[in-house]
Amino acid sequence: MGNRATTPAEWRGIDAEASACVARLQAEIDPAERQAIYDWIAADPRHGVAFARMEAAWETSARLRADPPPLDSAPADERPPATRLSRRALAGGLLAASVAAAGVGVAWSLIKDVRLYRTRVGEQRTVALDDGSRVRLNTASAIEVAMNARERRVELVRGEALFEVAHDTARPFLVDAGPAVLRAVGTAFNVRLRNDIVELTVTEGVVAVLQNGEAVRRAAPHIPAGGGAVIRSGAVAPTELGDEVLRQRTAWQDGVIELEGETLGQAVDEFNRYRSQPILIGDARLSTIRVGGRFEVDEADKFLTALQSSFPVEAIRSADGSVMLVARN
Repeated sequence: MGNRATTPAEWRGIDAEASACVARLQAEIDPAERQAIYDWIAADPRHGVAFARMEAAWETSARLRADPPPLDSAPADERPPATRLSRRALAGGLLAASVAAAGVGVAWSLIKDVRLYRTRVGEQRTVALDDGSRVRLNTASAIEVAMNARERRVELVRGEALFEVAHDTARPFLVDAGPAVLRAVGTAFNVRLRNDIVELTVTEGVVAVLQNGEAVRRAAPHIPAGGGAVIRSGAVAPTELGDEVLRQRTAWQDGVIELEGETLGQAVDEFNRYRSQPILIGDARLSTIRVGGRFEVDEADKFLTALQSSFPVEAIRSADGSVMLVARN
């Protein structure tokens, strides 16, 4: 290539090929085709840059966040290594673009050690990891798993997950969740990504909240069983949770939504996590109504019936399956 600048037409061609590679890796492909894609990425530093950009665009698309398509019909732990690249691998790809092509090939070969597991809207599943740990994924959630001789690492890409960690003093268990890294050994804890915060709930053992590999200095960095924390941009706010709150935060594992005086706005947000078509509040004055009850995650209709019988609220159903809540005259 020398020092000749890449023309716009050449970049368009590279971007088109990178986009096609990303799309192919979302479906079931044979190992030879997957290796051909890795070889194409390694062949030219520009390919690595283009692929990283296209993969990031795919990940952040609103359609994929709302209802991620299935990988295939086979359980993820029975398939070949994941057909998606972790954010850490993407960063490595961008870095590799500045080194020799041989170095790029070595860096991208590490991609094969990362596995992706995810659920669609309304789906829950339990994943058994190679070390004996178990991860329960809630609706519309995704994790990436990478294990080696030094550490066990999981990234919560989106949604919510319960981690039951197998004891292994030689290899720490680390969970990347938004701005935080959570470290645990022989522990059970729940992690939920909420907009720009991370909600941590510890049911067994102790979880250390880390930032850039170091314990967060602000407030208490170690959260014991029965406690929780809200984490944002390097700050952690620990809280002691009562039995009622612990039960409420983990009720999803039994397929249940527990409401104990939440606002209607909060209740609607919970049900919408399990719906492909949302419930919408058409009158802002209704948002502050306090509601309660115990419902299955797929019992939004039962919730709406109870709501209309208890409050001056009318649920208007749209042709697309969404529901509008308005004040009843």
